Amino acid sequence: MKRLFSLTYNFLLLLSLLLFVNCKETRIENSQWETISVQGKPTARHEAGMVAFKDKILLIGGRRINPIDVFDTKTNTWEAKSKTPIELHHFQPVVVEDAVYLIGAMTGKWPNEKPLDRVIIYYPERDEFVYGHTIPKHRRRGGAGVVYHNNKIYLVGGITNGHVDGYKPWLDEYDPKTGAWKVLDDAPDARDHFQAVVANNKLYAFAGRRTSKKTNQDMALTNTYGNIYDFETAKWETVTNILEIPTQRAGNSAFSWNNDIIIGGGESMAHEAAHNEVEAYNSKTKTWSKWPSLLQGRHGTGFAIIGDYVYIASGSGNRGGGPELTSIERLKLPSKDNSETVTQSNAIPIHKQWHTVTLSFAGPETSETASDNPFLNYRLNVEFKHEKTQYTIRGFFAADGNASETGAKEGNIWKARFTPDQIGKWSYSATLHHKDSIALDDDLKKGEQVDITNAKGQFIVTESDKDGVDFRANGRLEASKGYYRFQDSKKYWLKGGANSPENLLGYVDFDDTYRIQSSNKDGEASTTEEIHKYEPHLKDWKPGDPSWKNGKGKSLIGAINFLASKGMNSIYFLTMNILGDGKDVWPYIHPEDFTRFDVSKLDQWEIAFQHMQAKGILLHLVLQETENETMLDKGNTGPMRQLYFRELIARFGHHLALNWNLGEENGPASWSPIGQNDSQRKAMAKFLKNADPYRHPVLLHTHSHDPLRSKILDSILGYQYLDGLSLQQDKREFASHVVETWKTKAKEKGHDWLITMDEIGLWHTAALPDNEDPDHDSLRQYVLWGTLLSGAAGLEWYFGAKHPHNDLNSEDWRERTRLWELTNHAITFFQDNLPYWKMQPEHTLINSSKAYCLRKTGEIYAVYLPKSKVHTINLTNVKGDFTIHWFDPQNGGQLQKGSVDSIHGEGIRKLGLPLTQKDETVQRDWVCLIKKDN
Repeated sequence: MKRLFSLTYNFLLLLSLLLFVNCKETRIENSQWETISVQGKPTARHEAGMVAFKDKILLIGGRRINPIDVFDTKTNTWEAKSKTPIELHHFQPVVVEDAVYLIGAMTGKWPNEKPLDRVIIYYPERDEFVYGHTIPKHRRRGGAGVVYHNNKIYLVGGITNGHVDGYKPWLDEYDPKTGAWKVLDDAPDARDHFQAVVANNKLYAFAGRRTSKKTNQDMALTNTYGNIYDFETAKWETVTNILEIPTQRAGNSAFSWNNDIIIGGGESMAHEAAHNEVEAYNSKTKTWSKWPSLLQGRHGTGFAIIGDYVYIASGSGNRGGGPELTSIERLKLPSKDNSETVTQSNAIPIHKQWHTVTLSFAGPETSETASDNPFLNYRLNVEFKHEKTQYTIRGFFAADGNASETGAKEGNIWKARFTPDQIGKWSYSATLHHKDSIALDDDLKKGEQVDITNAKGQFIVTESDKDGVDFRANGRLEASKGYYRFQDSKKYWLKGGANSPENLLGYVDFDDTYRIQSSNKDGEASTTEEIHKYEPHLKDWKPGDPSWKNGKGKSLIGAINFLASKGMNSIYFLTMNILGDGKDVWPYIHPEDFTRFDVSKLDQWEIAFQHMQAKGILLHLVLQETENETMLDKGNTGPMRQLYFRELIARFGHHLALNWNLGEENGPASWSPIGQNDSQRKAMAKFLKNADPYRHPVLLHTHSHDPLRSKILDSILGYQYLDGLSLQQDKREFASHVVETWKTKAKEKGHDWLITMDEIGLWHTAALPDNEDPDHDSLRQYVLWGTLLSGAAGLEWYFGAKHPHNDLNSEDWRERTRLWELTNHAITFFQDNLPYWKMQPEHTLINSSKAYCLRKTGEIYAVYLPKSKVHTINLTNVKGDFTIHWFDPQNGGQLQKGSVDSIHGEGIRKLGLPLTQKDETVQRDWVCLIKKDN
């Protein structure tokens, strides 16, 4: 026991010494805050702005509409001035010449406050408010850090949706004279409820939180690390462990003095009382120190420096809304800073879980066309290790490291992309080997090792700061029990999206992209020499969205924005259609050389893919077409196919939501009689699974009908390396039956298949534009609700070949806006109401051959009813009482009450009708939710 006590004591002593070193006490002259005796009293408030203006201090805004309170530091007197024109809170005011700018404020009541749509300016000497420039709609937020520097105002962070959600890493530059607004690079971390400062030509953003009332994490997600923006380089500095704030808090105040960035006050979940700690980060020594604590902890106010003193007033004494304070205190500031620059050798980079870590290595100089092929004769491997797991990741040749912008084809930069799944400390070790065709060999002992920089290192991974549909908020998708599921949270996910245009990447703004030849063959959409421009979607690009080469790519990024705005979460596209329908997509520098890859084009693809993932869109990568499935290695998984797969895995496998699709309409067909055989399909699937360190789902796109489809699929049922089917079906009325059939066959083989209804026919018609099929009645019934209620894991819409806006020439996803809306209604219903992964189809429970039913017997039933007549459900062998609600598949919205509130089991029961369905003769569809009472 004595030995245990001694070890524990020594450990605690060492820990206290380390903490003392990391955050030492700073001795400040007269190092004590003092409360000031004053004449008068300000309006009690919090979430207000406090700022020094000449020799006075202004208190502005706060919850409710309050007067401006002015404190005269010469007479210690408070005086009330005009009230704000509207309720203003959650802002950091800045002084510009003779005015105070209020920018990035919120208005309204908790928790649904709204950001202001314009700048508000206050002129203290005139006691006058003026409305200023309009803030761009898509950059409005409150709770941001705001600084004035070099005649510009900078906003960093903030939140777009009150306290509900929408915290951002944004950085913007605003010119108060001209109103010009410029979007700059996002900060490494999102944050709100904090204050920013400027020192030594750098912007410092420390503390804050990611407010998320939506997930009941109003104050829980406080930021651990600070961010620093260098105005000279226009870049954010790498986040390291040195930037860890000693006391995490939000709603803090901040100021800079000499070389110190001082953080004081704030609120957190650590304790109910507001924080009184004051801590300083020295920008020269890169160390933290303690300053004297406030006499009264407070949050939702600010610091103001006048003369030799820093002041703080107002705010809330506890976390949350009160008590609101009226006291003011001050601290005498140190006269000078004697710190010296210290080189930190123990700085460890900080990354986030589920965010891509890109490592760059300087190695041999080469080019895409070098005689010593960099894609074939070099192999970069990086081993990432964590105490719980490890990954071996393939890297790739990256030319000059910035090829998406420069178009470079040569350079000495090699990269690896890795997405960490564990929080904590990671280490890595990289090796670059050289030998003829070594890219095809996994034996790490082979080849000559080549020197590279940055070959070893470590980094720390913290929790993600993303929210919403962004996959970085949710993790990696896997195939599980016939559905998609997030590996980490085990939450299930349904997809709904676009299958067309399949040649999405045949886009004019990607480098070296063109159509080999136009086509007008029977059985496919006609093409011209023009490739995709997506001009109708240029208006959907928003400030802050990515682009490349001085604005290229905006129309495609806008198209992705539009599809995501309609609730869609998947896009199907080919990565190679040489010899196929479009003849405009390939990853190579030339469509006849399969050993050399176009670095700049692939980097530009990556920009688009990153944006899809941020918008919650799964990458459905279709690796080939039926016309070219034997083009590489005569269909075998030989050297050219292996190189192709490895290159795609190295560059894009890090994405969290990704399918590998073995190929469109895989296998021989009458229009393409030379196709891959069963052993070749299996070899592809096995190679992809084994080469992909993340083991993304591997699917097979089918032919459209039996027996052609069955001949191919029957022999691959149960194959462990194939996760499911990307189903094509010609006749829509049989779509649900086909889904159910293949799910049943797979289950009987002991290997559940994930089946998605990805291409509905007939080939020439499919999903028509809204103006030809306004409500998509048959698609809604047979395909959308029919397949989902039969166990499909999602669906995508194919546009057909012989109508406008077809599978190859579609430029505008708006042409099917109604179809996206109908799809979103269905996906939302499933995600909000059903444990669908535990349910099975049993359509015969309903007294209609055209109805669909998904059930978990005795617990919950979801029923699609195509017409408004008297329907019944068979609960003969089921006990208990069940509540009935209705859902509108055409308009979505909340669940509705019906003419029958509840039913009892042990019999055939009438379901009634929704109360909004007054006339039983009206022919329309409904979805009925039948749920057992607890």
